[in-house]
Amino acid sequence: MRLRRTSEIVIGVLYAIGAVHQAFFVLPESREFYVAMAAQAWIRPAQIFVEEVLVPNSAAVTVLVAAFEATLAIAILSRGAAVRWALVAGGVFSIVGALTGSPAETIGYGLLAVVHFWLARVRWDTSVPAEPDS
Repeated sequence: MRLRRTSEIVIGVLYAIGAVHQAFFVLPESREFYVAMAAQAWIRPAQIFVEEVLVPNSAAVTVLVAAFEATLAIAILSRGAAVRWALVAGGVFSIVGALTGSPAETIGYGLLAVVHFWLARVRWDTSVPAEPDS
């Protein structure tokens, strides 16, 4: 229980830091950021997606990513009912990162997705009352 709580708080803080990073550091250089992302992507369809969709819309994408990360941070750090779904959304977000990243990022984001889904599952198991024995 303590490991779960600590892990969720760490993930929530990381999303808050990510939102600030996107807003203040990535946004001013968003086009270059996504060009570099496309260059390092090792899965060809992901590279094409980044080049054709993200690069031309880099500022809007960066604002949306910052807003998404801020929303996840708030939901997770609120410690309320939205935590489970925020963890699921973060897990899906990590899979997207795994698909568009370098080989090392694919491994890191893949592991992060597993952690997100595990935390969401543990939270689900502790929030759903057990069926009474008949």
